Amino acid sequence: MNDTQNLKAALVMMLSMALFTTGDAIIKFLSDTLPLGQILFLRGLVVCILFVILLSWKKQPILPGACWNRWNILRSVFELLVACTYLAGLVLLPLATAVILVFSSPIMLTILAALVLKEKVGWRRWGAVLVGFIGVIFVADLQQSSLDSWAIILPLTAAFITALRDIFVRNIPSVLSSTQIAFTTAWVVTLGGLATLPFGWQAVSIEHIGLLSLGGVLVMAAYLTYIVTTRIGELSFLAPFKYASIPLAMLIGYLVWGDVPTANSYIGTVIIISSTLFILVRRNKKKGELKAKKLES
Repeated sequence: MNDTQNLKAALVMMLSMALFTTGDAIIKFLSDTLPLGQILFLRGLVVCILFVILLSWKKQPILPGACWNRWNILRSVFELLVACTYLAGLVLLPLATAVILVFSSPIMLTILAALVLKEKVGWRRWGAVLVGFIGVIFVADLQQSSLDSWAIILPLTAAFITALRDIFVRNIPSVLSSTQIAFTTAWVVTLGGLATLPFGWQAVSIEHIGLLSLGGVLVMAAYLTYIVTTRIGELSFLAPFKYASIPLAMLIGYLVWGDVPTANSYIGTVIIISSTLFILVRRNKKKGELKAKKLES
């Protein structure tokens, strides 16, 4: 892959992150008048319809037998748990805080890889993990008194579940396309939202329908643009551009909700980004060294 392809991929990655973040902001905005489960279900219906159209256009089976593979279903259940914990935190916390904290997933993954997979983690990566958690403390800014301060646990839980998914879900059938896997996740999350019906839903207005439909379109567009980045760019090069969602989340949070990040939040953000990027770089370097050793032998 040449530099031009990587540059194009980086621009598309930033677009993808912007779409995801804007979709998250819509959910946070709607949560003032609609229960989160209802939002997940109604937005999920839009996403599922769009996936069916996309799969039909690609001439791919909508629900092939392999979709019911236990690993594919387990992955989707993990994604449902991630959605529930992250979005619940999103409702209670400033938008930027939730976005920043969920980016701590590589830190969690490093710990789990060492404990569960017995992966050898050097002192540099352990140091980055420690520094990353210091960043989390800064972002949480526990000195600020707030009734919802406990909610920082929710996006951190989402990050932890994401790491668990990456550790335990590694055997999805190769016959499934990325679109079919994503569609499985979409309908599982949608059913998860439907399960909250007994807890009480609200009447939906035309404005709600418009925003929910827009949210569904944004999620679908974010997914498609993200797939494009993985096909035309190098993942190691693209990793830093995922963090483009953070300044956008700060801007939206300020314009819509009047959220002003504290100095500690800015410091913590820089620390988390630096530590996670260092972890990713070190991990990629180790993988490269292992491949080189295998080729030599």
